Amino acid sequence: PPPPPPPQPPASPTVTLPPAQCTVVGAGPGGVLAADVMAGADGCGGSLRLFERGDLPLEGTYDTLPFFETFNKQEMYIVGTYNGAELPFAGVFGGQQTTNGGVFAPGTAAELAAGLAIGTAAAQAAQACAAASVNATYWKPLLGAVPPPVQHIEGQTLLDHNGMLATCVNETGCAWGDMLMPPGFHTPGSADSIRRRTVAHGVHGSGAPDYATLGAEVRSIDFEEDPDSGELMAAAVRLSDGTVSPVADGGKVLLAASSIGSASILARSRPDLYSSFTFNNHYYTASFLLPSSVCVPAGDGEVCGEGPPASTHSHNWNYGFVTPGNGDCAGQSFEVDLRGNYPVPDAPYQVILLQMEPEMRSHGNWNASTGLIDLIDEPPTECDLLARRQAINITSASWGAFTPGFSLDSSHAAVAAWPQGWHWAGGIPLVDGSSRVAGTTNVFSADAGAVRKPFNCHTSMVSAAAGVIAGMEALGLPTADCMDHITASFPPPPPPPVSSEQMVACIMSCDDATLSAYRSCNMACHGMYSPSPPPPPPPPSASPSPPPPSA
Repeated sequence: PPPPPPPQPPASPTVTLPPAQCTVVGAGPGGVLAADVMAGADGCGGSLRLFERGDLPLEGTYDTLPFFETFNKQEMYIVGTYNGAELPFAGVFGGQQTTNGGVFAPGTAAELAAGLAIGTAAAQAAQACAAASVNATYWKPLLGAVPPPVQHIEGQTLLDHNGMLATCVNETGCAWGDMLMPPGFHTPGSADSIRRRTVAHGVHGSGAPDYATLGAEVRSIDFEEDPDSGELMAAAVRLSDGTVSPVADGGKVLLAASSIGSASILARSRPDLYSSFTFNNHYYTASFLLPSSVCVPAGDGEVCGEGPPASTHSHNWNYGFVTPGNGDCAGQSFEVDLRGNYPVPDAPYQVILLQMEPEMRSHGNWNASTGLIDLIDEPPTECDLLARRQAINITSASWGAFTPGFSLDSSHAAVAAWPQGWHWAGGIPLVDGSSRVAGTTNVFSADAGAVRKPFNCHTSMVSAAAGVIAGMEALGLPTADCMDHITASFPPPPPPPVSSEQMVACIMSCDDATLSAYRSCNMACHGMYSPSPPPPPPPPSASPSPPPPSA
């Protein structure tokens, strides 16, 4: 007979912690800031817990390692499956900001307000608190007040309030393309001087606060029925090792384990209520080019680039524009990320075209047999395909006009098969106008899971703002007061451009029968509704002006 199976290891002993007034799950930018405002407001009565499944990031991530040596290098875990393949996320204190491309992009307050279904004033306050919590480098001071526009793209908006989640420790300055450029293209003395920056680092330096527990994977929430409302009330948080963290009377639980990770916790807790989710994302296509002055080894010889010998685009990053659409499809927002190696003119550069407001969605279903959420993309709609074609035409009219061989519509990035941008958001069902999870009395979404719809912005700093909003709401405090409760206080970014519904409506009305006509109309719309620079001061007069009449 076959040998008996080996004995099963004993179950982990159950440890019950003292009740906590405030429990935050996940230490990405949203979770870190949600916990920070609650600690600063002392609304948790000293019983605040922040659970993070991972450990601290790689040693030296903020102090000694160059940025490019932290890109996609942190400890990962499988958060779900995406179109049949495993989907890895960063599993360290600080979240995706510790390992992603380091783009600082908060979006405008109006866009954030629409995405989170809150008021514009609350969105402005949350963005200010989030920006004050990270030592970012902003493009506007680097580029000057009026950087040159991208050639041949009319109606563009320079997103000069964007920047990098990085800093330069070299007194002579850094070539910022070295953040992500392959080492063979690095500028001497530059790449080694660029350091990654995150919200976690801005608030806590290279460590973690006393109220944080690392290596603590939250598995589920124990719910009870609230006798007054009939809704679910979180009574305890359960960790995978058997630890139970009770929720104190009147306590709150904030989910900030990523949109997909937080959805998984809800599904493991009550699969009868939370098992199907709809996420949103951004999609992109790209072209990597070398200037003609740059040659790389190839076989026994070398291959030189086809781009202009000194790229005028090497210092232009983050422009947005809206496609014209047609009678059946509204225009969509796109972003052109021009990744040159500023301030080096003859460096390689990459053009990344991102679709920021697609109609397509990713549907996720809880798979009880694997314990993961399986995500499947919808195919792009006809309007998505139209928007992509129009965006490619607009971008190609700029770059293709003077760059031989430039193509965004290539076989590896066909219009119908753009890859996702790793900007997962949404999915968590929420009460209208609130961060509270629908069907619960005391559970809140505190990161990108709270975003109702995609908008023209990367999701990292959106998560941070959502954490601020959820933390303040959980304590019953107005978001406008968040600056009184955050720990860090880095200089604010330049003010963002005005986002105007009138301007968008104007652009939508432009006739796209010809590209040149559309461009002229698009530019006119921006000229009408973009804020004008302040008038110059009047010249001094020979005699003093008379005083104004009294009221």
